[in-house]
Order: sequence, then structure tokens, then C-alpha cells
Amino acid sequence: MTTAEASIAPLANERSRPTVCVLIPVWKDQDGLTRTLSTLAEDPCPFDIVVVDDGSPTPIACEGKAGDHPITLLRLPQNQGIEHALNAGLAVILERGYRFISRLDCGDVPFEGRISRQASHLEAHPRVGIVGTWARCVDDAGAYLFTLRLPADHAGIVRRQRYVTALLHPTVMIRADALREVGLYSDRYKTAEDHELFIRIGQSYELANIPEELTEYIISTKGTTTLKRRRTLVSRFRLLRDTFDPSDPHAWLGLGRTVALMAVPFSLVTAVKQRVWR
Repeated sequence: MTTAEASIAPLANERSRPTVCVLIPVWKDQDGLTRTLSTLAEDPCPFDIVVVDDGSPTPIACEGKAGDHPITLLRLPQNQGIEHALNAGLAVILERGYRFISRLDCGDVPFEGRISRQASHLEAHPRVGIVGTWARCVDDAGAYLFTLRLPADHAGIVRRQRYVTALLHPTVMIRADALREVGLYSDRYKTAEDHELFIRIGQSYELANIPEELTEYIISTKGTTTLKRRRTLVSRFRLLRDTFDPSDPHAWLGLGRTVALMAVPFSLVTAVKQRVWR
């Protein structure tokens, strides 16, 4: 498919729609998308895939299927940022009636069983709005850096989110009904759109992480985490300020930590994580 209009057409009625749809935004990363789709092609769990090309100068290409999984390719006419790309994909997914949305970024790899286990978790826990996983973090060459271990329970996640997001965006599966209730991604907090959405969903639903490495996550020297780090910290500060609870000591500590990190090089932060989190 080559146009947005073609991409948002409903799937053929003759096939039953699965419960899960995988949402992948992409901008100028054909190789990363190909790697992720190749992994998804081997997953026996039933799901569909929506890829959103966020105005790449050279249009992204992909086959109509990854293994047995149909792919919808949605092309946006110009680059507007990840939150707009995600919302464009979510509009398609919600219209088609999928129950759960699995998030992945280009180049990242879900390990065997991740998607089916997250779907089963949401089925078994109807008050959980989002479930993430731990992540095996690697560099651009695939070398192991550290394991990101996040709180598994709602209380621990809410507490940690006073400092930093406690759900890693490319590991999460989101309940579609939660998005229908609280709304989609906001563009008020550039590069912290995921943190803001997770806080908002956590006010109406429980949040959870499966405490196992079920995703390989690339910490790229070319990625948003590195190149837009200061913008991310400024957006995080604004978000923590706008959701500030003066009675919570973690709210005070979270603001202070964010300000302090603005003076610390990202390379030093990564080096400390490699030493402490291996």
C-alpha cells in the first residue's frame, strides 16, 4: 500500500481478526524495521501489524505479510514526530476493534512468547491497562550493555514514575479500552509522550511489568534517548511539575533528580548502568 487512504481500509471480512495488533512507527530506518519484522514473522501467536512511516524521505518498504501476520503500511505525508505517528496508527487499530496493542520500535526484538504472555496477562487481569517487560539492552552492534529491571507491581511502578518512566515504551502492551477511556498520546511533552500516557492510564487502571527479559532493546547512539536527551529531560521536568503532588516525597526527589541529570553526560549514565545493572 502506498497511500494513507489505502492503508486505513478495513481488513478483508473473510478472516477473523486476532486480539492483538503490533504497532511500529518508523522514520528513516529500513534496516531496523526489516530486522523487527523478520523476528515477528517467526512468532506463532496470532496478531496483525500496523507500520507507520512518519514521512521518511525515502519511503519505507515492507511486504504485505511478516510470516502469517498481515501488515498494514500507513504513510504520513511529512514527519511530525513519534506521538503523531503513533496516534495515526492507533486510529486504524481502534477503528478495527483490536483489544490489545503491542508496541515495538524498529530494530528492537521481542523474545519468544512475549506477545502471547502479555495478552494472557491482560486477559487474566482486566484492571491492568498496560503490561511491560524487562529488557536486555544492547548497543548498535548488538553487544550486551545491561538488563533494565523495572518494578512489577502497580505501586512500585507509580512510585518510580515520579522519577522516570517505569514502563519501557517498546516493551508494552496496552489495553485498547484504556486508550478509548483516557485518550491517545499528547504532543505537550515532546519525547516524553509515553511517560505522560502511562501516568494518565495509571490513574484509571493498574500498571504491571512481567519481571523477565522478554525484549531486546537497542540503546543507539543515533536514537532519541541520546540525541534528544536534554529535550527529554526538560519535557520530563515539565511533566513531573504538572503532575506534582507536594505530599509525596518522591515527587520532590524526582524533580531534583531530573534537574541534576541535566548536568551529567549520557555516556556517564550508561557507564554507571553497565556497572550496576549487569
